[in-house]
Amino acid sequence: MQDTVTIPQESSKAENSITGKILLVINADTSKQPNVPPDRSKERLADYTILKTMLQGEIVDWNDINKTTWARWLAKVGGKAMALAALAFARRKRYQMFYCDAENNGLVLAALLKLSRTKKPLFMIGHWVTPRKKALLIKRFRLQTHITTLFLHSTIQYKKALEELAIPGDKLRILPYQVDTEFWNIENASPEARAIPFDQSLKPYICTAGLEFRDYPTLIEAMRELDIDLKIGAASHWSKRKNSSAEMELPPNVNISKYNYVQLRDLYAGCRFVVVPLYDVDFQAGITLILEAMSMGKAVIVTRSEGQGDTIVDQRKTTRHGPLRPTSGAFTELFGNNGNTRIEGRTGFYVSAGNAAELRGAINYLLEHPDVAEDMGRRARITVESMMKVEHFGERISRAIAEVLEQSN
Repeated sequence: MQDTVTIPQESSKAENSITGKILLVINADTSKQPNVPPDRSKERLADYTILKTMLQGEIVDWNDINKTTWARWLAKVGGKAMALAALAFARRKRYQMFYCDAENNGLVLAALLKLSRTKKPLFMIGHWVTPRKKALLIKRFRLQTHITTLFLHSTIQYKKALEELAIPGDKLRILPYQVDTEFWNIENASPEARAIPFDQSLKPYICTAGLEFRDYPTLIEAMRELDIDLKIGAASHWSKRKNSSAEMELPPNVNISKYNYVQLRDLYAGCRFVVVPLYDVDFQAGITLILEAMSMGKAVIVTRSEGQGDTIVDQRKTTRHGPLRPTSGAFTELFGNNGNTRIEGRTGFYVSAGNAAELRGAINYLLEHPDVAEDMGRRARITVESMMKVEHFGERISRAIAEVLEQSN
């Protein structure tokens, strides 16, 4: 089993305002959502929108790259993340602090600040900081000296950042990922989709989606002996990973397609439950799908990879096959049971990586026990509503920034 590591609990201290000008470095086209959507049943609220609103910050994004000749050239040579970091650095005299939405732009900005001997607060999301090139960059140039706070989405990334990358604990914070529970709400799906699980004339189905380190070969193998359809949304709005099912011979009960957000919401609404098959990587691959499914009130079967074990709560305490790993969901202990809501009980199943037989068994169990799946889904919705809403995400970052700035004054 993994060694345990002490992780700071969420602070009860909150600050309502952030003093000083902050530049948000966002690796996306934020012009698609300049303000909070007026009707979130039709449009999901993006994390950058809530942060812009809460922090009263300004944004540099892909549109700024296109406006600048040298930035366009740099994006072609080194990628958009590098160009964004360079643009932010060029504007450093106009802002008192920076927020980067990923380590790919944040580490470059930290390096530029260090090389120029510029000391300004830098707050950064770390999705996956342990790959060799990123780890080497951090350790060789000691970039932690110019990172004020590194927000990490999983406990294993926190542990490795602390122990392997030697980043001081006071610079690290666990930050659960987020989901817009207003958009991803089964009540907002079409009536036709909501009726599918209860229509005996229709063949039931389960579903999955995404590209980021998805182990579709194992899932498809598990489906070959099951009397239920599987619908795969093999697309992603941000991942560039190859579709692992692209060259496979599919059984007749497996269908692969692409869905926009509204279509994906209907896909979730009509399914019995959601499966998230993953390769064994040490970060939270699959977290977007997991939270969307939970928000839609669906039970989730997910691969217990090294990095994906914090969100779903299984009835067992550890995995039964493969590496011995906890399955009780660390985030419920760290962030749940605050205020008036108490989170108890399982929200899904963990299965071992690459084990088609175990995955088939878990799918069969939930098919044969629809009442269990329904109960898991109900708890899953309560879980995300109580601690993983996009508003929680913005509040935690805003609070962390306010606390750091207060301590420095």
